[in-house]
Amino acid sequence: MPKRIALTDHVQCDLVDLSDFARQVQVAFSDAQVDVSGFNPAGTNEYLPGARTQSVTVDFYGSYGAGEVHATLYPLYKGRLTTAFKWRPDGANPVSATNPELRGNAKLYDYGPGAQRGSEDSYQVTFMAADAAGFDFFTT
Repeated sequence: MPKRIALTDHVQCDLVDLSDFARQVQVAFSDAQVDVSGFNPAGTNEYLPGARTQSVTVDFYGSYGAGEVHATLYPLYKGRLTTAFKWRPDGANPVSATNPELRGNAKLYDYGPGAQRGSEDSYQVTFMAADAAGFDFFTT
């Protein structure tokens, strides 16, 4: 696979394409390490994977018009609603083995737009997996 420059990523939330307002996407999957160590001659630790946490953090530019970031995300946070979330590296091309799409139902547990004088208005939003299916990558 060739290296890529992130220029055409596709970010969709609640069926709204927010790609033009997103500047960074970070997927984070992790499993808790559960210590199941017993007494043993070597004194080594043994672990099993425990509860799984999946999140996607997106840096958005502040935008407050209809169909834009605030109008899409704030009602989801305020209403504690579950929403469909999608991200794929190349929004100009369909989902494929070389352009997998991350999909899942998500919730927002925090929401905090803000700005600094003289700087671009941007902030991070973290989408947490909302159900047992979690986030998964699809290739078709």
